[in-house]
Amino acid sequence: MMNCKWYLLLIAISLVVLIGTAAGCISIVREGPASTPEETPALPAINSFTVNPGSIDSGQRTTLSWDVSGVLTVTIQPEIGTVGPSGSLQLSPPATITYTLTATNEAGSATASVTLTVTPVVAGKPNLVITDIWLSGETIYYKIKNQGSAEARPTRSALYVYDLKEATGYVDSLAAGEEKTVSFSNWRWAYPAPAGAGFGAAAPKPFDVKVCADAENDIEESDKDNNCTTVIWGAKFTYDFVKNAHFAEWRSGLGELKWPMVASDSKGAAYVQGSTLVMCPEQLSNGWILGRFADYYSDLGQTRSREIVVPIYARFTAKVGFKDANASTDVAGVGLGYLDATGSVLMFPKMDVYDDGTLRVYEIDLSDLADKKTEFILWVEAKDSPVGDCIMWVDPKIVQDEM
Repeated sequence: MMNCKWYLLLIAISLVVLIGTAAGCISIVREGPASTPEETPALPAINSFTVNPGSIDSGQRTTLSWDVSGVLTVTIQPEIGTVGPSGSLQLSPPATITYTLTATNEAGSATASVTLTVTPVVAGKPNLVITDIWLSGETIYYKIKNQGSAEARPTRSALYVYDLKEATGYVDSLAAGEEKTVSFSNWRWAYPAPAGAGFGAAAPKPFDVKVCADAENDIEESDKDNNCTTVIWGAKFTYDFVKNAHFAEWRSGLGELKWPMVASDSKGAAYVQGSTLVMCPEQLSNGWILGRFADYYSDLGQTRSREIVVPIYARFTAKVGFKDANASTDVAGVGLGYLDATGSVLMFPKMDVYDDGTLRVYEIDLSDLADKKTEFILWVEAKDSPVGDCIMWVDPKIVQDEM
């Protein structure tokens, strides 16, 4: 019986030892709140940065405005420096300028820029022009106008005939917008009387008469390039290519062509219809035709030719188009040329003509040929058309303009 109690006591002691050992291996963890990552601060926000108006004349004012949030410091350059988070300033800078706003906080900086355009104001200046020139008796009169924005003090004008200075004259002061009639009273017209200039019969050749305001550059003007005006008295030069077409020398890629010609000739042809000269290149791709024109005159019953003397202020003018418009894709090339001193052909800029029923204006300034002797070339190329394209030159002329 005693043995049984002993065993029970031994078992009880063992259980206590085991439970105590196991309890020493247990750890209790208490849960607390979860940790969070540190937040990154945001850059400043530039809500607006404007200049209004954005373009001014020198001396005018504009308003620079800004609005920034989440900021520690705000600066505006150039010249303005540190400012508050929002505000506005009235400014009047002397020249175009770009303003830059820099907003800064602990996270860094943000920038924005605006440009103010400043237009310099030009002080008012006079601007003298000659508006009319005429001859009464033996005295040349002219109208001079100040079309500038400031008064013109007294000046002197000059008279030129064939670019030779013949006289000068005094002009009193002119208010802005004022026009006066003045004459060259100390000089008398000594040339043959020009037709339409007030008396007498037609002059044997035209006269170019030029009057220049402020001829001695006595005043500062807003425009010095419009002081002179030229008129042509007498019959102005005109050369009519239609009237001279039957005298011209004609040629195509297949050789010389004789007037009169048949429009359907595969070698090419030229003929006249009223005020129109029709030119048909040879009937193949890139076929061409040209006419060579000179100054034709009669001598003892024979027609002879000589070089054309090109007058000043001359230009070639014509309207050009397809004779029969089919609204196709055909394109032809036209051009005016002339002969240089060696007899070589020099071409002015050419022009493309389209088969769309439209007459296009073709004009060439002949100023560089003034007073030179030459002969002229009218040229037409059919380009890619294999059957040839007939081109109309409507009123092809050399005319003389006034300046």
